Amino acid sequence: MPRFLLLLLALLLLSACSSTPVFVQQDLQHHHWVLDKLDGQPVPSGPDNRPDIEIGEHFTVNGIAGCNRYFGQGHLDGNRFWVTSLGSTAMACQPQLDQIEQAVLATLTEGATLSGSAEMLILKGKRHRLEYKLRDWVF
Repeated sequence: MPRFLLLLLALLLLSACSSTPVFVQQDLQHHHWVLDKLDGQPVPSGPDNRPDIEIGEHFTVNGIAGCNRYFGQGHLDGNRFWVTSLGSTAMACQPQLDQIEQAVLATLTEGATLSGSAEMLILKGKRHRLEYKLRDWVF
């Protein structure tokens, strides 16, 4: 019996130390995040078109990928997030913004694992890691 109790205690401690939160749609809806880092590197901030993401009613997703606006339908399964029916405007981008835009759009369509906190949203995709900071429009 003491071995069973030790095993149970060890399992409880391990589960309590889990650093990956499980998100639900309500945690993500009606928020605005600004892209802070791409693959660990700071994203330069432009005056008007800072890459961002918003998740709205009915889990619709929109934002600025680099220099173009995008929109689609978000999906969440556990900690897995992806966007279908992704569309965007088609303006030509400067090379640096184009690299950011391609990384954002690829990560959203391929899907990503979510982690973070109430103030930070991290999407870890197959090729890229996007780190967003919460910047809601209304405080």
